[in-house]
Amino acid sequence: MTVEAVRLYSVASAATQLEVSPDYIYDRIHNGDLAVTELGSGRPKQRIRADVLQAFIDARTFGWKT
Repeated sequence: MTVEAVRLYSVASAATQLEVSPDYIYDRIHNGDLAVTELGSGRPKQRIRADVLQAFIDARTFGWKT
């Protein structure tokens, strides 16, 4: 059984994907709208899972029927 790695985005990459500032992403993290995965020891590196970013987008998408 092969397990596929989950795509992770840095805060900067997630901001680029959404065409927003990194501060906007940090605000969404701090208010609980975006969950992060912390990697590393010492100063943790925050990463956002692709499925979490997609769910964030989906929750804010409206205007057409699916």
